[in-house]
Amino acid sequence: AASGGYYISCAADCIVAEPTTLTGSIGIFGMVPNAEKLTDKVGITFDVIKTNKYADFGSMERPLSTGERALLQMKMNQGYDLFLTRCAEGRNMNKKEVDKIAQGRVWTGTDAKELGLVDELGNIDKALEIAVRKADVESYTVMAYPEKKDFLSSLLESKPDNYVESGLLKRLGNYYKEFHLLRNIEKNDFIQARLPMDLNIE
Repeated sequence: AASGGYYISCAADCIVAEPTTLTGSIGIFGMVPNAEKLTDKVGITFDVIKTNKYADFGSMERPLSTGERALLQMKMNQGYDLFLTRCAEGRNMNKKEVDKIAQGRVWTGTDAKELGLVDELGNIDKALEIAVRKADVESYTVMAYPEKKDFLSSLLESKPDNYVESGLLKRLGNYYKEFHLLRNIEKNDFIQARLPMDLNIE
């Protein structure tokens, strides 16, 4: 697991990673879109009335002010320090040791094991084996969710949204992925814990 995924897993009794998995990315960043040039280009202007200077913090129609940048940087620093604390407590390391291998860097599972970020190398079966042993369970059943649906069921459950998305994909082509990312920006917090890149596996 990496970034937010590692934040969740670092407190586990045992962390299992495949040799080539992306591990670590202990770091956070903040992002506020600035659409000022776009709105100027299309002739859209904004009149803002507010109760204090930070009331419209994060507004997309202008760049961040110096004070807003300072506030956001403070939250970044606090979030990163908390991330280091969680990892240090979960992995029985001190924060300085974690910081040396953190700072947003990504490691393979093999490297992460040498650095103390994971305990074992293996796949889901290895993780299950360890969990069963630790829980002292003799009999158990493994079920995978969601269950794979046959072609007819998938076809009957098609939603109108799929047609809209298909149309967008057809018109935007290679730009659809970037459009989808931008469309979801407003749904996310300014402060995020995620990988510093997007994976595209084909």
